[in-house]
Amino acid sequence: MRILNESENYSSSTSNQSHPYILLLITSLVTCMGVFLFLMTPLSVHPLMAQDQQIGGAGPETNQTESTSPQANSSLVDFASNLEQIRGHLQQAVINKESGNNTLAKAHTLHPIDEIYGSIQVQIDASDPTLNQSLSSSLNQLSSSVDNSTIEEFRTKASDVNGLLNDTFDKVIPSQESNSTNFSLMVVADLLTVAETEYGEAVENGTVTEIVEYQDGQAFISRAQSVFNETSPMIPQEESAEVEEMNGFFSDLKNAVHSKADPEVVSNSVRAIIHEISEVTGINEQDLSSAAATGDDPVAIISEIRNLLNQTLNAYENQDYSEAETLAIQAYLDNYEFIEAPLAEQNQTLMETTELMLREELRQLIQNKASLQEIQDHIDEISMNLDQAEVLLAGGSS
Repeated sequence: MRILNESENYSSSTSNQSHPYILLLITSLVTCMGVFLFLMTPLSVHPLMAQDQQIGGAGPETNQTESTSPQANSSLVDFASNLEQIRGHLQQAVINKESGNNTLAKAHTLHPIDEIYGSIQVQIDASDPTLNQSLSSSLNQLSSSVDNSTIEEFRTKASDVNGLLNDTFDKVIPSQESNSTNFSLMVVADLLTVAETEYGEAVENGTVTEIVEYQDGQAFISRAQSVFNETSPMIPQEESAEVEEMNGFFSDLKNAVHSKADPEVVSNSVRAIIHEISEVTGINEQDLSSAAATGDDPVAIISEIRNLLNQTLNAYENQDYSEAETLAIQAYLDNYEFIEAPLAEQNQTLMETTELMLREELRQLIQNKASLQEIQDHIDEISMNLDQAEVLLAGGSS
């Protein structure tokens, strides 16, 4: 009724004619402003919507919106790379078993246990303690079965371990990472860097001097290419030229390893692939692998080893024995290995002594829960060796 009365008043009073028009104009302006703001709102959330759409699949902008960063996910990249390294060792173990070389088959079943598992078991146990026990037990059973199993039985056991590795990956690696192209390519880069180091230790003047390390290099390159082949279909179409170049570099790399080329040739192919990965992902080459992160500078690597040993001592003092062992393994596996070859050229005895102290003796002391003073004394001895290594690798004389 009020609206009807206002209409009647409007028709009978010319003095009030301007008011309805003014109200109508204001209402229209308010409405238009509301529509404008509504239309503008999606623009502010569009990047997030695009990122959500691209996490799980391929699209022309997938590379531009990848959220994976090496700083935030380096531990997960290391973890995934370590799983692939175990697969590589299993692959070589089966090849050697099939060729009748049980000694090498045994070596490749022991490496995952002695050199890798300690650095991943904490993460596995945190996700699924039962799976941690199953994987550890299966790796040990595979190693103990080398001499008394048939080739087919050995293949089956190795396949079972691979299945557990699949379960482990799914348990520990979040889907956001496992579905990320950047994450997978970072794993490829890490594997290639490790393979480069193994090969450098194994070949000299066209001759294989360390057969296990040579086969490690072959295996890790094979695993890197497998991960790349699984990932490449998800790389945006506009990056197809880089994908084609990487395929060519992988072919060059395999040929170089097969022909036992100079380690520098292998390094060049590895760095070429990492360069293309950097182009595709937008991640700096120095962040794509643990060796590159230190710029291959031996002094920087030694500094990082010292830092990790200090952390090891602190963790041990706090009775966090698992963390202490993990840090000790990281000091050796992710750092010291990268200076072994150049240090051996300067002082083979120093390299081997320090390797033993880092790789085996320190871990054994931690596992045996030695006194804090014993751990401190052992780390001090390692530190003195590192002092010598630093002088030699920096170009000085001891």
